Amino acid sequence: MEYDVVVIGGGLAGLQTSRLLAMRGLNVVCLDPYLIGEVIQLTGLFVQEAFEELPFPQDLFGSGLSRITVHAPAGNTLSVEHPHYRFYVADMPALLEWMAREAKHAGATILERHRLVELVPTSTGMELQVQYPGGDPFTVTSRFVLGADGPLSTVAACLGLPRYRRFLHGIEEHYQASDMGEGNIHWYFGRQLAPGYLAWVIPAPRGYQVGRAGLVRAGWSPARALDVFVEQVREQFELGELTFRRGGVIPCAGPRPVLVKQRAMLVGDAAGLVSPLTAGGIHFVLQHARRAAYLVGRYLETEDPRLFRRPLPPEVRRRMVMKRCVRRLYEWVSADWLLDLGMKVVPAVLRTRLVKRAFYGSKKGRNRLWMPVPEEE
Repeated sequence: MEYDVVVIGGGLAGLQTSRLLAMRGLNVVCLDPYLIGEVIQLTGLFVQEAFEELPFPQDLFGSGLSRITVHAPAGNTLSVEHPHYRFYVADMPALLEWMAREAKHAGATILERHRLVELVPTSTGMELQVQYPGGDPFTVTSRFVLGADGPLSTVAACLGLPRYRRFLHGIEEHYQASDMGEGNIHWYFGRQLAPGYLAWVIPAPRGYQVGRAGLVRAGWSPARALDVFVEQVREQFELGELTFRRGGVIPCAGPRPVLVKQRAMLVGDAAGLVSPLTAGGIHFVLQHARRAAYLVGRYLETEDPRLFRRPLPPEVRRRMVMKRCVRRLYEWVSADWLLDLGMKVVPAVLRTRLVKRAFYGSKKGRNRLWMPVPEEE
């Protein structure tokens, strides 16, 4: 089988690039080792920019959340609300199924339960060995390959790119709830609770998502820490029946130094497009998918490798470096007593507008950063 582009991975990045490339008239196939939506490794919390990136069906999301409450280890809290900014929690299996249908409607082929075994460069493209469960490997050829297969990317391994070695380990559970309360996003900090990151309780469709993520250390178990945390918040949020559990690793070292090699490119979590500071990445994924589809489409038209000189906007990479430095600082000074002190001092010192910007960010110019640079247009 021959294709213009083979996309490895049927998550947000893979399905979005598949749809956009198919809309350019290219022969595209997206391969995923599971059924679409069967394995989920993200919370599905969309910032407002990500929610507005596509015309998502509204019934796949809960109501917009504008209020964030931060809990310090000693129990002190800080609440911030933005009048015009919302977070949205998606029903991720249903959302991915919708994106797969959109990609098929655009002309892409989706092959579920197809696993990449080997990737070999050729003079005209890439040769892939693909296997269906219980079957023999078969060969697929492509003019270009996009690796959207997560932080433990098989595509990156086949290309000989350096492995990621620094991850946050996250686990999340979804509980039914009869009373959703005021609809706050709750963040909990503490070295014993979630070293290097945080725990959360988020109102979601049909219940609450309760989870935590952190750096794995000796004597600390992510699963046990989550069990303890659930018992602490169960009564407060009236958590009901456990409906599912999911987890995975989150790259926290910023983008990979090399995203393009030969006729292959990494996108999404495979490229490390997760904020080292907040561990959020959905907006980055959708924006980079749009940029990647443009660059790959132009490359297949022109065969000009100069298009890939900047697969990421330089400003985005610089911001990621700054956030990684802040993360390292937080990991170094995140003793519980310092977190408690900061909860008292920060609101008293910083103006409300600055505190809101720290939580909600600045929307100005974000989308413009990801557009093709002038000489690429």
